[in-house]
Amino acid sequence: MQDALNTAVEERRGKTRIGAALNGSLRFGPELMADCEVLDVSVTGVKVQLTDTVPLNSDVTLILPGSVHFGGEVMWRHGLMVGLKFRNSPEKIAERLSGVLNNDDMRQLHS
Repeated sequence: MQDALNTAVEERRGKTRIGAALNGSLRFGPELMADCEVLDVSVTGVKVQLTDTVPLNSDVTLILPGSVHFGGEVMWRHGLMVGLKFRNSPEKIAERLSGVLNNDDMRQLHS
């Protein structure tokens, strides 16, 4: 049953996700920030664990090491874990991720 659920989720995403352990922060609202850890990443979005709640459907900015910024939207939320969909094209996101992820991880994203 779990394998079927995982397959359904992967088909819905359409892009390869890789595990990540990146610390960052999420900016939402005029001046609100929450620390977060990126758990997995693709060129279309990320799953993050937050230290504070963020409203569903919020426009957010994910800030990663090196001041790399990603605009997005909160698509789902389960407690302090949220899924973000990036606003920019997958090509633009891949370009930005190349400054944060290592070469092996980047190859996996493009596979």
